[in-house]
Amino acid sequence: MKGIAALLLFLSLPAAAGEWQPCPQCPPMVSIPAGRAVMGDDMSKFANEKPAVPVTISRPFALSATEITFDEWNACVAAHACRGGQDDHEWGKGKRPVINITWDDAKAYAAWVGTQSGLVCRLPTEAEWEFAARAGTSSGYWWGEDVGRGRINCRDCMGKETPYGSKPVRSFPPSPWGLHEMNGNVWEWTADCWTPDHSKLAATNESTCRDKVIKGGSWYYFSAMSRASARAKNDATVWSYNIGIRLLCELPEGKEER
Repeated sequence: MKGIAALLLFLSLPAAAGEWQPCPQCPPMVSIPAGRAVMGDDMSKFANEKPAVPVTISRPFALSATEITFDEWNACVAAHACRGGQDDHEWGKGKRPVINITWDDAKAYAAWVGTQSGLVCRLPTEAEWEFAARAGTSSGYWWGEDVGRGRINCRDCMGKETPYGSKPVRSFPPSPWGLHEMNGNVWEWTADCWTPDHSKLAATNESTCRDKVIKGGSWYYFSAMSRASARAKNDATVWSYNIGIRLLCELPEGKEER
């Protein structure tokens, strides 16, 4: 019944809202269309982004409009489905992205949202993440190649106002696909095992690798690491004040377009 209820809620929300919630305690989601794009950047100075490879996203999916916040995370903690005790480094919790979570913590949150909503929810693959971050463009950022000033939270992005730490979600305008802070703020766990470049596919058995791909850059890193194609790795068992979550939920077949 939860799956039916989630589908009815999805269909009943006004399209103009741009966002929908698959359950009352679930994060707001936006629908990402199917399509084709490129993952990686042959012009990058970082070898791990090469070679650029074609990517086909065969079905639309939903992605959380923002990084998962402490408030959203704590709902899972209160339900005894997620581990609590994450340090906020005195930056504040509430609407700031939850940090200091392992990859397994992130998966636990996805599983809980799936249980609450009746949908299949998980971490995005690297290809899905980058496809969504590009929002139909081919540039380093969805607005172009120049990071500019005041567009994202990263070490060289805010001028004299650069904060030490994360900023609340929705601090910056959304992409054309309705996604906030895909660039900067905190890195985001993906489902994929780390590969040194794009010449080989990532291992499909998640348990066979220690290091996972993280995407998006963070407040601590320079803007080059916040480009859509930029990538890094982190030990799945190690949490950091630089890493958070963005959630993917699969859309019911036949009801993928709003």
